[in-house]
Amino acid sequence: MNFFKKYKQQFYFHILLNVIVGFFITLSSYYHIPLSGFKDYSIYFIHFLLLQFSFFGILYFISVNKYVFYSLFPLLFTILSFFGFYKYTLDLSITKSMVESIFQTSLLVTVELITLPFVGFILFIGLVLFLIFKQYRKIKINQLKSPLTLLAILGVATYFFVENYRYNTFKSRLPYVAFNSFIEFFQEDDIHLLPIDTKVTSDVNDVNFVFILGESVRADHIQLNGYSRNTSPKLSQRANIISYPNIYTSLTYTVASVKQLLTNQSIDDVVKSNNVFSLFSVLNAVNYKTSWIGNSTIVKSYAPIIRSNQNVQLIDKFRSIMSFNKALDEKMLQPFDSILKTKKNQFITLHMVGSHWWYENRYSSEFRKFTPVIDSKHIPSLAPQQIINSYDNTLLYLDNFIDTVISSVEKTHTKSIVMYVSDHGEILGEEGKWLHAQESEASKNPAMIVWYSDEFKSSYPELVLALEDNKNKQFSTDFFYHSILDLFRVQNFEYDKNKSVFRKN
Repeated sequence: MNFFKKYKQQFYFHILLNVIVGFFITLSSYYHIPLSGFKDYSIYFIHFLLLQFSFFGILYFISVNKYVFYSLFPLLFTILSFFGFYKYTLDLSITKSMVESIFQTSLLVTVELITLPFVGFILFIGLVLFLIFKQYRKIKINQLKSPLTLLAILGVATYFFVENYRYNTFKSRLPYVAFNSFIEFFQEDDIHLLPIDTKVTSDVNDVNFVFILGESVRADHIQLNGYSRNTSPKLSQRANIISYPNIYTSLTYTVASVKQLLTNQSIDDVVKSNNVFSLFSVLNAVNYKTSWIGNSTIVKSYAPIIRSNQNVQLIDKFRSIMSFNKALDEKMLQPFDSILKTKKNQFITLHMVGSHWWYENRYSSEFRKFTPVIDSKHIPSLAPQQIINSYDNTLLYLDNFIDTVISSVEKTHTKSIVMYVSDHGEILGEEGKWLHAQESEASKNPAMIVWYSDEFKSSYPELVLALEDNKNKQFSTDFFYHSILDLFRVQNFEYDKNKSVFRKN
């Protein structure tokens, strides 16, 4: 009884502190997660409790010294609550891009974020901090000698144990994602782009190239490749369409695969060099206008490559693929049409969110043809066919997206190529696995589709014959970098013509 009385105020304070922090900050990362049934909610509630318990350890050691607590905690709590507010209300993703905007955005944009609900929220935060400090002043013991110290150590250890067991389990959620985003902002980029010699030239300067960079689309679920379901109803009716069923990559996660696709790095390199040539830098050197329109978050591993484009536009830049309210890829079509008005010498990239999990957020309801669809993020609670149905619906949406892009390009009546390449495939139940970034052959066969205009065929019939001839051959994703440089007949620059799909091999 005396033991409890001695530590009562301390116990009360830390229970109160963690309930408040859990509500204002930690819970916001779970608020938008689609779940179905008691089991799903129970699993994610335990997940939330473990995450909050790990952060309890940090909060505890901050509270040990009153000077540290009074100076650090208000700042920490206010900033994290700010992120929590926008996570609750808009499902914004806490990323390096958001941190960049906080430090670099104009005053006008900042003012637009300060709404009446946000002002009320900030005032409420002030009241909450007052209550926390009032309770904190009641603690009269040496907290380091408290039995809670051992519990706090266990809490901190929980973070490292869970992250070691399953990377990004805690790291990708508030509050930790905020710390990691700030760290990433101040870190230097992973790669260094090599300079391009000004003597580089091109013998082809009248072709427009539209590159659609996809996400998580496997070749064997494309109807054009013989899939039993009609996942390509519009492209199947088009002329000048070629689908390639035998593309291979060993890089089954976006961070690595995108970097490799857009540089001279090979999937066969045992040691991946960070000193690379950007495809866009080469194209800039031969007077092609490079534009990047992205709906997917720019990550550190390939950010410098994207920035080597002359024009970069990001759609819904504050929501990553982890958001459950992410904008649909069709939002890229308006800026694409505007850029396309320039008639020639263009290389335009459209970077899709594509078929990345959560599938139900990747397409509009008109493409919900295959049912029943997924209704929970917790995969073990879903029937395999639900997952495959939702995934195949994303491919119907993709079919429409590519077809719309082609229609826009057709209207320019230029010598044009539209090429779709997915960064990797997706695992759909093989060996009991799902999604990607795991060892499975199912995720190593990304989809690739090419369309060429009649004007291109008339001017470059030998290139079209090569495209047709190479249709069923196996290419690694190394082909892309070398094929583009070969298409434009780049001179005075080293690349491997034998890897080009525009050349009969």
